[in-house]
Amino acid sequence: MSPTDHEKDDKTMRTNNFRTTLSPALRLAGVLLLGAVGAFAQVALTAGPTTVTLPDGTIVPMWGYSCGAVTAPATCAPLNPAATGWSPVLITVPTGQSLTINLTNNLSFPAGANTVPTSLTIVGQLGGGLGTGATSAASPTHADLGVSWSIVTPPGGANPTFVPPTQGPRVRSFATEVLAGATTALTWTTPKAGTYLLESGTHPSIQGPMGLYGIVVVTAAPAGPTPGTAYPGVSYNADVPLLLSEIDPVQNNAVSAAVNTPGFTETAVWSGQPNQCGDPTSSNYHKCYPPAVNYTPLYYLFNGVAFNKTNASASLFPNPAVTGLPAAGTVLVRFVNAGLRMHVPSIVGSQTGTATAPAVPPTGFSLIAEDGNVLPGKPRVQSEVFMAAGKTYDVMVNVPVGGTALPVFD
Repeated sequence: MSPTDHEKDDKTMRTNNFRTTLSPALRLAGVLLLGAVGAFAQVALTAGPTTVTLPDGTIVPMWGYSCGAVTAPATCAPLNPAATGWSPVLITVPTGQSLTINLTNNLSFPAGANTVPTSLTIVGQLGGGLGTGATSAASPTHADLGVSWSIVTPPGGANPTFVPPTQGPRVRSFATEVLAGATTALTWTTPKAGTYLLESGTHPSIQGPMGLYGIVVVTAAPAGPTPGTAYPGVSYNADVPLLLSEIDPVQNNAVSAAVNTPGFTETAVWSGQPNQCGDPTSSNYHKCYPPAVNYTPLYYLFNGVAFNKTNASASLFPNPAVTGLPAAGTVLVRFVNAGLRMHVPSIVGSQTGTATAPAVPPTGFSLIAEDGNVLPGKPRVQSEVFMAAGKTYDVMVNVPVGGTALPVFD
């Protein structure tokens, strides 16, 4: 698969088309799990700082996950197998198995002698401390303010004072927090089948765009000519994960500058007022996170790769061939939106149908599941899906005839 051309302009890079191509290898491929039986599947995952080099040569600081020791029958691998730096990860676990992720936090920044906590959530699954292991920080002080509207000011009198209501604590981590330098075992008991977004549960508006995300697939995968079971009653011959995301180099550089500044604190609230951490003339400049509301992505990615029209082959993601895949086999495309922007992917030229369908099946794909939930009734055929931030869709296509690649546009 290959993401599309996203032309960079000095001022805007936001609404161009993106494209991925489905290589012949992918048409006959998928992420395979050889269904061994065991009580727990274990994966070692490390969160740490890294970088990514984008097609125009820009090097952007990232935080990412890297796979360590894996206990079968689970698997863990980068979504971009050619990555030398940052890449999202893909974790697979068979249906009916429990999953333990041993998360190591290497988010330490010697330049500022700072450390950053982190956590893990699998969106749509209970586990990892979600709902039981949350941590919070005290809300910042909200000073009393004089009101600015004159209608309540008596003639010749002073403006009345507005006293803000007491603020409760603010959540820092939605799941079990792992401090820098520590390793913690996080468990999901027999997660339900489906496709899910894996992401940090700590300051998600900061750690998400920095690159702490991936995909978790829970499935009874195909084994040779034997189809797999994606969901109860839904079989498939091969699958292809496609994770969509974005990068705002200004945001990432600002976060990197903050955590590498001595005296940085996660609880400080950004303010551009004089003598505040957002004021370049202030002594505490960069000692807080930048405002996430300024997030403006300039690069759009599939599986961690921005399309480069001078090196299109770098955007192909071949998987090992599935032996014995029938000519009329089906490929499950697992769309995951790990970004903060909406995406509307379309597989151009794809066809859907079954062995009993007409000789020329309809174009498009069959919509199978949304956010890990099988859609009721017969699968409907669509040409695209709307994906808000954090959304996942499973769609089914037939194996293309003739060995041509399939472009995916956003």
